[in-house]
Amino acid sequence: MTRTKTTSSRRRRNGFAQSCAVMLCIISCWAAPQCCYSLQLSHPLTSNNDWAISAKREVSSKSSNDSSSLLTTIRGGGSKSSIPQTRRRSLVVLLVATALFNDMLQLTMLLPIIHTLVSSPPPLGVTNNKEVALGLFFASKDICQMMTAPFAGVLCSKFSPHVALISSILGLGVATFVFAEAKTFWQLLLARGAQGAASAAVLCGGLSLIAETHPQNVRGKAMGYAQSGLAAGMLMGPLIGGLLFERLGRKNTFRFAAGMVLANAIAMIMLMGVAPPESSRDKENDNINKKVEADISLAKSSKQLLRNFDILAVTASTFAIHAVVGVIKPLSQVVLDKEFGVTMVKRSFIISIATLAFFIAAPIAGILSDRMQRSHLVALSLVLMSCSSAFFALRHLGLWAFYVSVALLGVAMGVQKSSSQSLLADLVDKHELGEYSMVYALSDVADSLGLIIGPLVGLALSQMYGPSVGVLSIGIPCLLLTPVMLRIV
Repeated sequence: MTRTKTTSSRRRRNGFAQSCAVMLCIISCWAAPQCCYSLQLSHPLTSNNDWAISAKREVSSKSSNDSSSLLTTIRGGGSKSSIPQTRRRSLVVLLVATALFNDMLQLTMLLPIIHTLVSSPPPLGVTNNKEVALGLFFASKDICQMMTAPFAGVLCSKFSPHVALISSILGLGVATFVFAEAKTFWQLLLARGAQGAASAAVLCGGLSLIAETHPQNVRGKAMGYAQSGLAAGMLMGPLIGGLLFERLGRKNTFRFAAGMVLANAIAMIMLMGVAPPESSRDKENDNINKKVEADISLAKSSKQLLRNFDILAVTASTFAIHAVVGVIKPLSQVVLDKEFGVTMVKRSFIISIATLAFFIAAPIAGILSDRMQRSHLVALSLVLMSCSSAFFALRHLGLWAFYVSVALLGVAMGVQKSSSQSLLADLVDKHELGEYSMVYALSDVADSLGLIIGPLVGLALSQMYGPSVGVLSIGIPCLLLTPVMLRIV
């Protein structure tokens, strides 16, 4: 028996080592041609002797500045690359979409696993109040994300979105590695909270980077594609987590996941060196903004942000939509089980309809937001979310009404995220509020707060008056905010 366990553990270690080796080979194969391409663009010489002479001349001037140039490149202020700006913008979108994918993948991989971990014998699991432990575990992510979002905004403002994004990805990798090595429930809870904190910086840094490098006429499309990465991680996380957990076990599953995140961070640093992002803002306006930012403190600019009616209206729409999502998510499991007798596998399939709709709607809404008023798209998402709550209340007509409710929820999320993030950047430019990072930190706080308050209020009302009243009461504010969003020009 002991030999069998030893053999299986060795196989798991060998499988993990092989997968890590394959991942490093893939990164090397990607990085090598990119670096060669960059070198070829930087030295378009005709002969090897000319290249050698040029290299000798440049070695003495560059040797003393290598470390400082690397830091400057990571912070987004390196020398101009020969790669066209459109291609660099595409690489930025790919970078942010990959970061959001990894972020959501790590968060959702736990969904099919956490019940098994909590039900394990102590100290890893708990024996009493398992439901409370599960609720505390899932709430810890949103609470920590809400609390650390303002600090993530300050980090982006003081340094740059590049530094915040790379630092958050590294922090996410470390938090995921703690999951693999955790021995008690409180260590799992700490790692989950750390994931929420890192997620706040990923969102703030990634969205700020897109807003900074893309002009207004193409910003919506870029935001839509980046949000597709988030939806893909949300869709694939439970499937990948369940499959890896069965084959590799808990430790190797999260070691592999941590390796993926750290490989993403290495690829980001390489990308910053090959094709450093360039701000889309005009240089003269950028110099003026820097002088203004030097005179105005961060606290004063944050107060101006909080006093802006348009930004508060968009933030309120984010809160309202996520509140509906927060209350429908737990109630849908109860309703499908008790009222329709749906099995667990089919319940997971029905819930994945929302994620698939989000994945499809996000890029389409992003493209549309470059062609029409973005505030109108945000208003449309509020109407769609109100209709989702209405169809949830009409589920007595049949299971088809519940399908429609879940699909509308996903479409509303995709439309709202793509259009509202672009609209917030436009409002910062319009009202000259400085950096984008603080407005995205405010949006992240509203996102997390909606996911916390929505279930608290909605579930309390559903216990007193039924699930339909609980969902409709949370969906009504979405309808009330619609005319407010239509007034924003």
